[in-house]
Amino acid sequence: MVVRLSSLTSLTSVSRLRWIRHQWQRRFARPRGVWGLAGPVLVQELALVLTGAVVMALASHLGPASVAAIGMMDALGFLLNAVYGGLAMGATVTVAHCLGAGRRHDLRAVAFSALLLALCSAAFIATLLWFTRGLWIDMLLPGAEASVVSQADRYFRWLIVAGLPTALVMAACGVLRGMARTDTAMRVQLAMNLLQILLAALFMNGAYGSVAGAGAALLAARSAGVALVLIALWPTLQRALEHAAGSPVRAEFVRAILRVGWPAALETSFFHVGKLITQTMVVSLGTTAMAANFIAFYVSAMLYAPGTALGVAATTLVGMRLGAGQAQRAHRMLRRLVRSASWSLTWVGLLVLPLAWPLASLFGNDPEVTRQAAWLIALSCLFMPVWAGSFVLPAGLRGAGDTRYALVVGTATMWGLRIMAGYLMGVVLGLGVVGVWLGMFGDWVVRNVLFRKRMRSTAWTRHRLLG
Repeated sequence: MVVRLSSLTSLTSVSRLRWIRHQWQRRFARPRGVWGLAGPVLVQELALVLTGAVVMALASHLGPASVAAIGMMDALGFLLNAVYGGLAMGATVTVAHCLGAGRRHDLRAVAFSALLLALCSAAFIATLLWFTRGLWIDMLLPGAEASVVSQADRYFRWLIVAGLPTALVMAACGVLRGMARTDTAMRVQLAMNLLQILLAALFMNGAYGSVAGAGAALLAARSAGVALVLIALWPTLQRALEHAAGSPVRAEFVRAILRVGWPAALETSFFHVGKLITQTMVVSLGTTAMAANFIAFYVSAMLYAPGTALGVAATTLVGMRLGAGQAQRAHRMLRRLVRSASWSLTWVGLLVLPLAWPLASLFGNDPEVTRQAAWLIALSCLFMPVWAGSFVLPAGLRGAGDTRYALVVGTATMWGLRIMAGYLMGVVLGLGVVGVWLGMFGDWVVRNVLFRKRMRSTAWTRHRLLG
């Protein structure tokens, strides 16, 4: 009797452990294969942020004016990348839907359509910016010191020209990501980053070192990236479509890319325009606040890299599932991805929080800049848990083609919270750059709530991207 009771107790314990394990995996475990896609993207994002941080560190030896000039113009560069990234997003989603639907023979047409759209958009934007660059500098640097304005103009010229190869690289990498070839895109990005760092170290040091060296390094690296990414992309497409016929550009896929890409580009553009407006608030707070803001931005971007990587995986996997007509699996996968991202970012924030001051001190010797940057990094760590719902979740919605909802929510929260609340707390109430960032965190919280509400519905799974 005692043996039987002991056996029953043992079986009950085992069953309970199995139930707990099942519940844990159902709620928190990431879907299989996710890090096979997200891992290379994580490495790529970390390398990209690290490259920017190295360039900023090199600029710090040229003085605070150089740091402020490069940082502010890079903020505009992120706006340009938002447009190109939107088109790349359209390419990723279209390719993923084609693969899910078993239409591998259409990949060549999608790739050529994406590259053509990227090239035309980049040429138009570069021409427009070149002849209006003075207006942009005056808008972004109102009341800034003359040395900052002068160096910003020199760097901006290089940034505009570099937009052409940047657009092509992003479009080609978008195609590779849609094909689940994130490892190939990673290798191209790493090669570009390494070349940019080496050239920046060469051009920005010595008696003739200046911010123009940073721009020249960027242009050279991105131009080399075009060759690398096309070499990487072509054999894959050729093997899949060696007998394909017809025009390499098809209206069906141009429309599909634009249907996803332009709302995504508009959303991200409005998002970055709002960020530029908040940057002008920081400019009015002085050069010290500007330098601290840009240092904290680069450090925080490294913290968000795991979430960014999972967002790319969410876009591709959700697109493939819906392309195959598997709406329930897409819904379940997105829910688990968001949970995985939330837990990952929470642990990253807890680990980095005690290191906020040492990380801030790596970028200069000014104690006030270090103090303000450390506060911003610490606050970013505290708000990490809500970042996944604000950015990973809408990335999955875009994979379904549900870009308009993200556009409306992103625009409303940016202008209604980040800008207005940031101005109120940072400028009116006198909290400085910390107040501006608190407005940004408020934006995250509201986005998190609204996007989670959307995820719980089924409306986002009913979009039909391909004919």
